[in-house]
Amino acid sequence: MLAPARKRVIDLSHLLAEGSLSSYCTGHPKFNSEQVLSLRKDGANVSRLTLGSHTGTHLDAPIHFLEGAPTISDVDLSTLVGPAVVIDVRGKEPHGAITWEDIGSQSEQLSPETILLFCTGWSRHWGREDYTKCPHLTEDAARKIIERGVRTVGIDVFDIDGDVPDGVGVETHPIHRVLLGSGVLIAENLTNVEVLLDGGTYIVSLLPLNLEGCDGSPIRAIAWSG
Repeated sequence: MLAPARKRVIDLSHLLAEGSLSSYCTGHPKFNSEQVLSLRKDGANVSRLTLGSHTGTHLDAPIHFLEGAPTISDVDLSTLVGPAVVIDVRGKEPHGAITWEDIGSQSEQLSPETILLFCTGWSRHWGREDYTKCPHLTEDAARKIIERGVRTVGIDVFDIDGDVPDGVGVETHPIHRVLLGSGVLIAENLTNVEVLLDGGTYIVSLLPLNLEGCDGSPIRAIAWSG
């Protein structure tokens, strides 16, 4: 009897490594791993991890930008596993705008059950300073995505708003506020999204850690043939 074929799983998450630029926003913790117990001395290897809720490939909860909004432990996990609709916007220039017209006829595939992914190709800049010069989603596109009932959006850049200035106030991160304010979750710092552009159908998983009251979480984003 033949053994069942192993499922091909595509890793959409960046590797977190000490010394790498795992966080591009001012004040956000970078990744660090410190061994606190060893197999030789203590009978097991155990490490202490330092990282932020938005370090590396991660998911934003609404409370990230909206006071009193749902936290990462409140999110509906069913919205984070589903068929992917992947939009190819790899031709964008630095700081280029991703518009509703870029989605085009693929908008007909959007629904509450689908996960919308944007492939900018910008993950190739990961670990470099120019990673922050990424394309960004327009507010018009964000509002029309909401109208289609989409509940999760993912993108292979560090910030779906683009390289916004540091600071606080309602004037910053308008795309985050529009999407999260309508209950649309945002996954950022994806990688390998271009692999999903081969014409196949894929299921995506963007599940976070179950962190009580937290504003986001690192995720191990993956996809497999659906």
